[in-house]
Amino acid sequence: MCKYGDIIQAVRNLSKGEEAGLDISDILYRHRCSYLLSLTKDKKYLKTLASEKFLSKMAVIERYKALAYFFENTDINYAVIKGAVLSLCAYNDPYLRFSGDIDILIDKNDSDKIKKELKALGFVQGRVTDRGIIPFSREEILFQTSMTHQTAPYVKETGNKLCPYVNIDINTDIMWGESKKKADMTDFLQHTTTVEINSFKVKKLLPEAEFISLCLHHYKDFNSLYLLSKKGLCLGQYCDIYFYLKNMKPSASILQALAEQLNVGEYIYYCLYYTDLIFDDEDIKSYMLAFEKYKNDTLLSSFGLGEDERRGWECGFFERIFSPNINEILKDKLTQQDLIKIRINQNFM
Repeated sequence: MCKYGDIIQAVRNLSKGEEAGLDISDILYRHRCSYLLSLTKDKKYLKTLASEKFLSKMAVIERYKALAYFFENTDINYAVIKGAVLSLCAYNDPYLRFSGDIDILIDKNDSDKIKKELKALGFVQGRVTDRGIIPFSREEILFQTSMTHQTAPYVKETGNKLCPYVNIDINTDIMWGESKKKADMTDFLQHTTTVEINSFKVKKLLPEAEFISLCLHHYKDFNSLYLLSKKGLCLGQYCDIYFYLKNMKPSASILQALAEQLNVGEYIYYCLYYTDLIFDDEDIKSYMLAFEKYKNDTLLSSFGLGEDERRGWECGFFERIFSPNINEILKDKLTQQDLIKIRINQNFM
């Protein structure tokens, strides 16, 4: 096993409800593995986790309260993704997976309509600064709309000192902005159900559609030049994939059929492959078998969201994920054009 073998074995032990055998609390905290961290006996981190869960719960309540009228009255076909909904599905706890906003998935054709509804509720497309909320410029809004799968974020002041602002990201596709593949969101948003989060009833995706949305989001984070250079790889995102499958058990046949329809099987296999490298789990292997025909060795051995920016990895997966500074690994890989693209994203995102 690689030099990171003891860390990975400790992760596997915890995931099975066993003693870690190695103190990896610092690593779990740094990689946002809150669920695994909650299974340790590290009193310092358990106390920290309890405090963060309290703040997480308060933030979730403020976000859902600010959107209660929207959830109850809108006729827009939507689904809440990631955040508290994902935390509930993967970890049986809506407050254990910490996030800074609430994500809503809609059809792009409803962008103007949801903008009108959110503005009526007091939301502004802007950013929070020391001077309060500053609206985005027209240029910034156009950049977000044209270059990403999201509109410019919405924000609203709450009056709660512990959670002073509510931030909303509106996603108009499950694919990332650079992707040539685009999903039929009118059809995809038929795969929804209702869930209750702290007494608020909201729409979410059915397990198979939700897992695909999760994998595509995480695949983007694992491969975006900008996001890799900004925050590296995160073990917590592989935990999301692993525990979602273990807890929700989406139908492999329905999952495969929907992935085939969306033409995203290779990305699902990618996420399953690396998740299994960490957890070495028979359930994951069964899903991998169902997606074996989508295996893409080029994707597995490289990073980059488009063919023009795809670069091959020259170090192992565990070295990449546990690297204290992934930019040291990336620096000889990135071209001048890549660096310009990263700087543009830093200025607008």
